[in-house]
Amino acid sequence: MSMRAFRLAAAAAAIASLSGCTFLGIDFNDDKVQYESSNSRANLEIPPDLTPIQNDNRFQVPARPGVVSANAEAEKARQAADANAPTASKIVPLTVRAKVMKEGTDRWLRVNAAPEQLWAVVQDFWPSVGLVVREQNPKTGYMETEWAENKAKLPQDIIRRTIGKVIDFAYSTGEQDQYRTRMERNDDGTTDIYISHRSMVEVVTGADKESTVWQPGPTDPTMEAEMLQRLALRIDAEFNPNASAEAEAEAQKELAQQFKVEPVATRARIENGADGKAAAVVLTDNFDQAWRRMGLVLDRMGFEQVDRDRTAGWFLVRYLDPAYEAAQKEKRGFFTNLFSSDAVIDAPNYRIHLSGEGAETRVTVQGPDGGEDATGVAPNILGLLAEQLR
Repeated sequence: MSMRAFRLAAAAAAIASLSGCTFLGIDFNDDKVQYESSNSRANLEIPPDLTPIQNDNRFQVPARPGVVSANAEAEKARQAADANAPTASKIVPLTVRAKVMKEGTDRWLRVNAAPEQLWAVVQDFWPSVGLVVREQNPKTGYMETEWAENKAKLPQDIIRRTIGKVIDFAYSTGEQDQYRTRMERNDDGTTDIYISHRSMVEVVTGADKESTVWQPGPTDPTMEAEMLQRLALRIDAEFNPNASAEAEAEAQKELAQQFKVEPVATRARIENGADGKAAAVVLTDNFDQAWRRMGLVLDRMGFEQVDRDRTAGWFLVRYLDPAYEAAQKEKRGFFTNLFSSDAVIDAPNYRIHLSGEGAETRVTVQGPDGGEDATGVAPNILGLLAEQLR
């Protein structure tokens, strides 16, 4: 019996068993977020090219002297952030300690506190919305959640309202989400917090339509905004416990307004080389803007960041291109593949280099040492990046 058939049978059995009971008074939450961690269900099978690659995340958050801890120092850092903020970014003060930063369709939080102060708050935030943190590295400011299903997307019909709380496993959205959080320390003592969303969708396959596979789905900017909004309020409540209910309601109202995404013009174009293949992506952003956008895009696309150097302008990532993988397996020969078909092809490292050119930034893909890419995959990566950076 397929999983879908099993769910339908379970639902039917539950309806019959509850025929003599009254559950119509159940109060269901209309919240946008009702996550059920995937570790309470069958494991989600991730395609090989999306499986997180174990690495020794070595990139360090840029150091700065001193640690902001006292309220006076925090206020001083906040004022400095206002004074030094780039004019291209619209900064909207929302709470005492958190602000929303806007650049095109991208949103992130700027908090006038050090990452050391914020780490535990972010760490506790994800379980508060029903998500389990599966990977974290305080040295790099990186956190990743388990895959989970958002039950808020299920239709709230009479059957689900009646029995959904009893056998919730019988219902499935066919989608699972994952979030990545990245914190970066700024020179003025503030911290930027980015949240990116990834999704997987369950697709029916086979001639009899009885089997399913998981495939990558689209990112959802509205869910990124939702989580950033909730995190901003969480930070405000943590550092301002005596705020009035009226102040909290006003902050939430302003947050909702500032997270509205408005359409923007295309900001990326591909430049081809003499061979007609993509040689670079040119962004109509200055370096600081391009750096922030690139970090978010790499997170959304699932690239594994191995290292980064903002001063030199590069991200070191691992990526296994499907065409490259197939070519490497073919090179091993028939008999090698016959007796070791499950042998894994190592994902190469690539350096994504950003070069500021005034109001524009040029993005190229290099080999891991900064030289020319020897795998032939650079044009493919540039094409993927250009699509996401538009």
